[in-house]
Amino acid sequence: MGSKQIKIWLIVMTALFGYFSFGGPAANLTRYACVVLAAGLSGWLWAHQHRPDQRWLTAGLVLSLITDAVLLFAPASQWVPLAVGLFAWVHWCYLRRFNTALPGPTTLASAALITGALGWLLPAAIFYTAMLLLDTAGTWRRRLPTSRATWLARAGITAFAACDIIVALGQTGRIDPAWSWLFYWPALTLLTLSAN
Repeated sequence: MGSKQIKIWLIVMTALFGYFSFGGPAANLTRYACVVLAAGLSGWLWAHQHRPDQRWLTAGLVLSLITDAVLLFAPASQWVPLAVGLFAWVHWCYLRRFNTALPGPTTLASAALITGALGWLLPAAIFYTAMLLLDTAGTWRRRLPTSRATWLARAGITAFAACDIIVALGQTGRIDPAWSWLFYWPALTLLTLSAN
């Protein structure tokens, strides 16, 4: 994808970020539009360049479409444990970008999904946190095909971890969990750009 198209994509993503940051009436829809744009660009890049790391990033972002829909639009919190379990698989996909042997991460992601599907939030969150830590450590230890992609992925996964710290603090009532989007939006943007 050319630099002009990437700039247009960034402008649109930034405009959406600006809109939902001020809490407009359609804030959740614009948040979700950012996830859709990230998954769409990632899928387009994979379809045109066919790099294995792009395929796994796209898979993770498509799973994010499902989990973010649950977290943003589900009428009841009963679906949150399942979303946490699905997000463990998002990180499994991101880690898979590095062609990593995955028995440990696969076990953790599966445990998060199973406990989440059973509605057990605390165990799902513990397994998810372990998966996130493995993904973060793996991303910082390994390399993608280019130095630029590697650093974008590292910055993106760090922003993702910061987002989840805000979410966890939000559960304690110490901070508004909506602030997590100040980190989730950059995570989506940086991770998607790491595929270009």
